[in-house]
This record gives sequence, C-alpha cells and structure tokens, in this order.
Amino acid sequence: MMKKIKKYKLPIGILCVVIAILILLQSCSSEHWWFGYTYETDGYTNKSATIVKINYPSEKVVIPSTIFFHKVNALGGYVTGYNLWGAERKGMFEDNDIVKEIVVSEGIEYIFNRCFDHCISLESIQLPSTIKQFSFTNCESLKNVNFNGDVKEIESLSFSGCSSLETLVIPDNIADRGIAYGAFSGCTSLKSINIPDNITAIQRYTFSNCISLKQLVLSKNIKSIEWGAFENCTLLEKIIIYDKAEDIADNAFEGCDKLTIYGIKGSYAEQYANEHNIPFEELNNIVD
Repeated sequence: MMKKIKKYKLPIGILCVVIAILILLQSCSSEHWWFGYTYETDGYTNKSATIVKINYPSEKVVIPSTIFFHKVNALGGYVTGYNLWGAERKGMFEDNDIVKEIVVSEGIEYIFNRCFDHCISLESIQLPSTIKQFSFTNCESLKNVNFNGDVKEIESLSFSGCSSLETLVIPDNIADRGIAYGAFSGCTSLKSINIPDNITAIQRYTFSNCISLKQLVLSKNIKSIEWGAFENCTLLEKIIIYDKAEDIADNAFEGCDKLTIYGIKGSYAEQYANEHNIPFEELNNIVD
C-alpha cells in the first residue's frame, strides 16, 4: 500500500517574512535586479522606477510597465547636460547589437538621452500613448517608428544618424516648435515626412544632410526656417513654403543646388528665392 505524500505548505507568516526580506534587500541598494532588468527607484516616493539596463537582451524586447511593485516611468540614459548616474553609466540599449524590435508598454513616459544611442540592429519600435520624451540617436538600422499617442515634442537630435529611416509620420498634436534642432540630421535615407500644420518653425539643422529627401510640403503656418535647416540636402528639388513665412536664414538651403521653391506670388518666399538665386514657381490655389 502506497504511502500518501504529505504536501508541505509554507505558513503565511513565513511567506510574508520572505517577501519582506526581498523588499528590504531591494530598498537597501541604489540598483535593483528583477527578471533580467536592472532598475532604480524614485528616491523620494519610492513608487516609480527607471529601468537602466537590460541584462539578457534578445531580438524582440517588450519593456514592462511595472517592475517589482513599481510603476516604470522611464528608460535609462543620460539627462541633458549631465550624467544622472555617474561617468560610467551607459544608456539602457547603448551600443547594443542584438535587439531588433522593441515594444514600450503603456504608462512609460520618458526615454532619456542616449538610451538607444548606437543601438545598431534596432529596426522597429512601438511607442505608447503616454510617451513624452524619447531619443534614437545613431540607430542606423531603424526603419519603423510607430507613434501611438500624445507626443508633444521631437527633441534635439532625436533621430540624428538614423541612416535607414525612410519615412516618418509625425503626430498632428505636436507643439508649434515641437521639432527641435537637428532632429533628423544625417537621416540619409529619409524620403518622406509630414510637417503638421501647427508647426511654426523649422529649427537649426533639422534636416541637414538628408540626402535622399526630394520634396517637402511645409506647414501652412511656418514662419521661420532657421540656420542650416536643409543644409546639404543635395537631392531636394521642390519645397512648398506658404505666405506666413517671414524669416529664412541665408544658409537654410546651402548645398541644395537642385532646389525650386514653390510659393505664393508676392510673398516673402518669392523675395527670398530671388535674393538667393533659387528658382521660384508660383503655387496654384489647389495643391495635391
């Protein structure tokens, strides 16, 4: 006759002690580890977390919205002007050559500078509706960026050096100066991009060295095109500038030898074209 095997149940009190010890160990260090990630908690409230490292990267990564009872608020990198974690801290995916696809979960708001710097194999990323800040500098394989929400700003150099990026759809609710300087500089494969109507300025070097860009329709509310905005866009043939434009830098189109400006007759755009020996064509009332 077979003996019954007794099932051992861990008393609730001991289980609570084990959990308490785990929490205590997590709180005693500035860095914590949990299921393949290294993270840091908010030193004031201890309620939110920043994931600073992925310990075991794979080709596809889904970044969680919570980690060990903490809401994930940010992905680690460098804060503009100084390094938040000391001289040796790298961005979460900086110099990574394994990851190809990333899904950032809902609730995450910030992707700090250099988090993805030189993540050379990254091809596709899906951003949540909660994202407020991000940067993908020198992600040379990045082809697809899916914005899924209320993005207000594309920060300086956000896509700089993303040499495989061919097309990008910018959310319509971006702020009026929401495309910061150098945002797409060095995107050498960029062929198509929309400029939402509430954008009022093309800032410094925004599209410099975008050598595949052939034509662009600017926002009807563009007032200024700043220093070097389209510098060395050598294939740029057609740009539409509406009559609200009132300030265009002398070198905004330096190196754009094939360019023709299309605009409203008698506008500042026509005056600028004439003064800088750039061909000008009158824009029809209806534009396809």
